[in-house]
Amino acid sequence: MARRDQPYIPLYVQDFLTDEKLNECNAESVGVYIMLMCVMHKSKEYGTILLRQKDRQHGRQISDFAEKLTRHLPFDTATIERSLTELLDEGVLSIDGDTLYQKRMVKDGQLSEKRAAAGKKGADITNAKDFAAAKQSANSEIENEYEYETVIDSESKDENDEVKKPRRKKPSSLSKIQETRFNRFWAVYPRKVSIADSEKAWAKISPDEELTNTILAAVDTAKRCDSRFREIKYTPHPATWLNARSWENQYNGPEDTPPPPPRGGNGRPNTLGVLEQMLNEEGGDRY
Repeated sequence: MARRDQPYIPLYVQDFLTDEKLNECNAESVGVYIMLMCVMHKSKEYGTILLRQKDRQHGRQISDFAEKLTRHLPFDTATIERSLTELLDEGVLSIDGDTLYQKRMVKDGQLSEKRAAAGKKGADITNAKDFAAAKQSANSEIENEYEYETVIDSESKDENDEVKKPRRKKPSSLSKIQETRFNRFWAVYPRKVSIADSEKAWAKISPDEELTNTILAAVDTAKRCDSRFREIKYTPHPATWLNARSWENQYNGPEDTPPPPPRGGNGRPNTLGVLEQMLNEEGGDRY
């Protein structure tokens, strides 16, 4: 976006307050100067005011500029002329031929135009890229999004079957000590899925050594007392178990008896009933 199209002026406050040239000017001139910068901000050539042929009425350049600017500033001609004279004398503003300009604004405008041109050129190059290359890049991003890959077939494997170990694709986002503690948890938790989400859940807890030991002991207790841990497909995801603070669960006895799966009128398992039972045990759909 061109500088003049922006709804604000990039006022460098420290430079403005410490400008030795501007500090030599009186308050009247400073007020005119601020309003004049607003007009220059909207000029076609950023940071300038051009004196056209029709604006030459007095034969004196400063007077002609002052007369022109009375149509844009809330000051009378005499005030503007006095202020322009002082601002030019102190070097705050400059005149080159028929152009009144502020050096810093002109420089900013030129830099803005160069950046806009470079951005447009970059956009054109990007839009001209081959679709196949863009698709390949998108696929690569999707593949790299996951930090781990776990292969598990819960329909065909029993909880005692050997599960392939997760293969790390990216370094863990956990600190070294938390990564070590998480790996201890991951080693004992029976259902190894969604390891990236599990790391995030672990990071939220950020347990110390004592709480880590408590969590590990709770996993062992859950294996013995929580009916959901009898079959992998019913065992909560590790991230779900951590987010629910399930290590705080209390069990009624040495072993909770799992309720029989719901069955339909024909005596066969009721699939919807089984799902509803799983959700009730989890306290809602938290997967």
